Amino acid sequence: MPALFGLALIGAFCLLGMAIRRWIPAFRTNMVPAFVIAGFLGTIAVNVGLDGLLPAVDSGLFTTITAQMFTLSFISIGLTVAPPEAAGGGQRSGIVRGAWAMGMTWTLVFALQALLGVGLVAIAGPAVGMDPIYGLMLPFAQGPGQAVTFAGIFEGQGWQDATAVGLAFAAAGFAAAFLVGVSLVRWGMRRGLATHSVPISDSVAKGFYRDGEETDSMGRETSYAGNIDTLTVHVALMGIAYVLAHVLAWLLSFIPGFFGDTISGMMFMNGLLAAYFVRWVMRRAGIEHLVDRRLQTKITGFTTDYVVVASFMAVQLAVVVQWLVPIILVIVLATVLTAGATIWIGQRYGTDHDFERTLGMFGTLTGTTPTGLALVRIVGPRARTTTMAEMGLMNLPEMLYLPARLTISAAFAGTYGLGAAVGILAALTAGYAVLMLVTRSVGRRTWSIRGDVEKHAPVAAD
Repeated sequence: MPALFGLALIGAFCLLGMAIRRWIPAFRTNMVPAFVIAGFLGTIAVNVGLDGLLPAVDSGLFTTITAQMFTLSFISIGLTVAPPEAAGGGQRSGIVRGAWAMGMTWTLVFALQALLGVGLVAIAGPAVGMDPIYGLMLPFAQGPGQAVTFAGIFEGQGWQDATAVGLAFAAAGFAAAFLVGVSLVRWGMRRGLATHSVPISDSVAKGFYRDGEETDSMGRETSYAGNIDTLTVHVALMGIAYVLAHVLAWLLSFIPGFFGDTISGMMFMNGLLAAYFVRWVMRRAGIEHLVDRRLQTKITGFTTDYVVVASFMAVQLAVVVQWLVPIILVIVLATVLTAGATIWIGQRYGTDHDFERTLGMFGTLTGTTPTGLALVRIVGPRARTTTMAEMGLMNLPEMLYLPARLTISAAFAGTYGLGAAVGILAALTAGYAVLMLVTRSVGRRTWSIRGDVEKHAPVAAD
């Protein structure tokens, strides 16, 4: 019963967020999503005594909802059928190269954020009793789902405030993604950097469409409704994958040490692998067509929205206030570092849509991949470039972050001392940078912070 109340409250705050964006110009101008507004409202509600009105509806419940919905979001991603390949071989090659460069950017900045976090907390944290190791919870790039997943593991190892700190960083990352990201969007559009942009319509600014306005379809039916509804089929497949994910986690738990604890606790990854297995079985059975790509994508959007709002509502402000100074210091400087690194690298990807790629990377590195896609859609709603396709594939090279993630987990488990973990992260960061240079993921600038597009910028194939 408490879980249903929690889900209902998330939905209510989302609708309230829609109304606020519709009627308050500042939110329309900055394109702040309704789910982010809902998250901040939910945080206030939970921390001023919502649990006193509804028993068991507290930050702990929303932490659980965040973790479970995050797993379901990855299951939905794994079940989503890949889009048709581009016809031209040259374009496919360009997409792969772009995905590699962007994935490596994510991996590099993830490690940089962790190093910055531990360094800043080491300076400002001791005065308020904050252990420097909590700085390793910083990476905005992990998003709220991973923050909850790994914080749960760390709390089991004795670091009791890991969830509160991780979620505070994740919530701040979402705020930065849109407050800074939308400002960057408007700046680029004014200076002609968004080469395929279109004016922002009134409906987009308000956040919903007018009655009768032309919009895209949510999908197609793949089953006869008199037998079983298409949405039921999709949800049932997710349920099968969810059970298989727990079976996989149980098997991985037999691996000894922190490695087994970490891998078995990564339910989002177990869910993704389980979903891939389900889709493989369906393909072999000749029934993969029962999964409609557009509908499955909408289910992913639903779970992602709920993850964000639930993660905000799981933040315990009492812990955040106690360590407010180091947390704010880390958030501000991490935002500056992320913006600076993303812009510097984004200027050097080598296509005529590098500015779109930069926006996508900034949104992803401060929030999640859907956050980055949201920024890209502002400047390119008609998807005339390959940026969105590249962002879909960049999850593969992002897996190279696992050594950095496992190093952080080993530090919390006590397997490595903090100094050793920092040294390993520094070495990995250098290695990621070298790998980007060796694979020619970066080159000459294609746009400038002054706003002019460099003359040597190549033209991407359409």
